[in-house]
Amino acid sequence: MMRGNYLNRGGKGADRFQKGRRAQNFFPTIIRLFKYMRRDLWGLLFSILIASLSVILSVQAPKILGNATTVIFDGVTKSLKNHTAIQIDMTKVESILLYVMVIYLISFISGILQQSIMTRISQRTVYTLRREFKNKMKKLPVSYYDSHSNGDIMSRMINDMDNISGTLNQTLIQLITSLLQFVGTIYFMLTISWQLALVAFITVPLAMITVRIVAPLSQKFFAEQQKIWDY
Repeated sequence: MMRGNYLNRGGKGADRFQKGRRAQNFFPTIIRLFKYMRRDLWGLLFSILIASLSVILSVQAPKILGNATTVIFDGVTKSLKNHTAIQIDMTKVESILLYVMVIYLISFISGILQQSIMTRISQRTVYTLRREFKNKMKKLPVSYYDSHSNGDIMSRMINDMDNISGTLNQTLIQLITSLLQFVGTIYFMLTISWQLALVAFITVPLAMITVRIVAPLSQKFFAEQQKIWDY
């Protein structure tokens, strides 16, 4: 009887991994998670600020680098027009390249600093969660352990905590930086050449629509081709 009960409890734990479940109470859970990060609020805001600075600099760098190309192009065209030896203002080009190197260096250092801060915050938050989880497990009655599999309990203790740590350490900042990078890229595209930006805005959706139409058809033909080869 004990063995059968144990196997049944193991089956419940296995169902947790075999059957995909949609997240329940997503936003209330996120709010509760942020409550655990209240003491690290300033560190979180500072990390977001540093990540934003890193994204802004990395997006702005290609535009500044384009100024060096403009200087070289102007020097070449002016020399060809005057039928003289090619003269390029290398001092200006070097200053632009040095400026871009400084921007990328600051962006790199900001990324490392932001990552270290978020790692510290996530580890501290997960430590608090695990400590409360352990204290909670001590207060539960024996009947709880009889009705729940050991694998399910260990999964919540280890895997779920690791997922929370990964979310705080990477996903949260990546979501913010990706949004800032998307907005910043569009802004600089419009400031450099709104005509080319408009072409990109039109062609990219058309390409996505084309792929969405062609992909199912190609999969259908590929499946039919596989059937022919099987024969």
